[in-house]
Amino acid sequence: MKRFQLVSWLFLCFLALQFSACDNEPLEGVFIIEEEIVAEEGQFVANIGGQSWTASAAGAVFFADNTLVISGTLDGTGQTILLTVENAAVNLFDLTAGVGTINAAVYIDGNPDNPFTSEGANGGFGQMEITDIDTENLTITGTFSFEGVRFALDSEGNPIIDGNGDPVIENISISGGSFNAIPYTEDIGGGGGGGGMSLDPFFAKVDDVDFIPESVTTTRTLIADVPMINIVALNAEGAKIRIDIPEFLGTGTFAMEQLSDGTKLIAQYNAGMGTEDLSSNPGTIEITEFNTLTGRIVANFAFTATDPLGLDPTVVEITEGNFEVLYEPEATNPNNSMFANVDGMDWVANFVDAFEFDFSGTETVTARGYNNDSGELIEITFPKNLEPGSYDFVSTAAAGESIAKFYTEPGGTEFTSTDGAIIVITNELSTGGTINAAFLFLAEDLTGGDPASFNITGGEFTVELP
Repeated sequence: MKRFQLVSWLFLCFLALQFSACDNEPLEGVFIIEEEIVAEEGQFVANIGGQSWTASAAGAVFFADNTLVISGTLDGTGQTILLTVENAAVNLFDLTAGVGTINAAVYIDGNPDNPFTSEGANGGFGQMEITDIDTENLTITGTFSFEGVRFALDSEGNPIIDGNGDPVIENISISGGSFNAIPYTEDIGGGGGGGGMSLDPFFAKVDDVDFIPESVTTTRTLIADVPMINIVALNAEGAKIRIDIPEFLGTGTFAMEQLSDGTKLIAQYNAGMGTEDLSSNPGTIEITEFNTLTGRIVANFAFTATDPLGLDPTVVEITEGNFEVLYEPEATNPNNSMFANVDGMDWVANFVDAFEFDFSGTETVTARGYNNDSGELIEITFPKNLEPGSYDFVSTAAAGESIAKFYTEPGGTEFTSTDGAIIVITNELSTGGTINAAFLFLAEDLTGGDPASFNITGGEFTVELP
């Protein structure tokens, strides 16, 4: 492992959903004093190395344990500032990382593998003052400054060593920072503010001892424009297993990373009582279901947990892991809609999406609608370039044909069209527009395992491709 990656543990730390009750440490160090840039309402600004900088997007998240993560990002450059404090309130906070709290500051200059951090051990420090939390309008205001440090790297990505055999430390001053009435969300877990929903089971063995969680929280977050699913399981003793999964991963078997910039597949174990986070080295996850429309993930996992800094010799084996969780999916595209009548009852999808794929050389699209009240899902698959007209559904998927499916619950029995049709009204998918189509079909379990059938009539959908 390259030594420069060791500082990346902070980037994991500040994003972690840690349940800590530590008091804020007293402010120490020589803090940067510089005249503030005046941020307008909704802005996030700072001086970076003496140059004025304004984020193009800014926001904050309050997690269930009152940990606060504030971020400002400039599109097109990859530049990002991230500020994390525990026990968030209107107050002054020490951002020096590694002094007994998860408080930290991070600056990414376009290279997420080697960010500047406020790591105290290498000379970093910082402070942030929250001056207002508007609970009615869900905005937050404050100021900040910090000194970021990182290992200097050569052209091959290895740390540069000085004459004493020590790594050369680069530093950058982030000063005069402020954020004015930027929006925040409350990630409380179990619904609301983008929080996740827990769904049994979650199980693993920790050194051959059963890990039975008292709570499982699943959250969808956006890190540097990468949607991430964070699963955190806590048991009665305060031990934690956390797994971070990029939402684009899909199904299959994947190797876990030991270090992450917040956008990588990684697992962590923490025994609680102030111990260090141990991360996957190595580890694998087998995802058997990953439905981004319904927010359902089913997977098996195992990993060896070690200290990414190499300071703690503890090695923990996590085996026989498996979970079945739900999370709040991304808000549906406002241009997408789907409704129908299922066995005489009106049915309207809360979440609707569409995706394109190649089926034996034919450009093919699947439109999906999910009703999160009933848990029912309708899928319509058809050739992308269908002209206006009526086309019969088939019962076995084939290139150039259309097929419909109905599910009474995510991952449940698949009821397939044995009769019915899709009626294309307009189709502008090939030019970046939408398709509007009606549909009706009889859905049956072709395996014969479930004798039920469903009569779907009066269906209509409008979708566009992402």
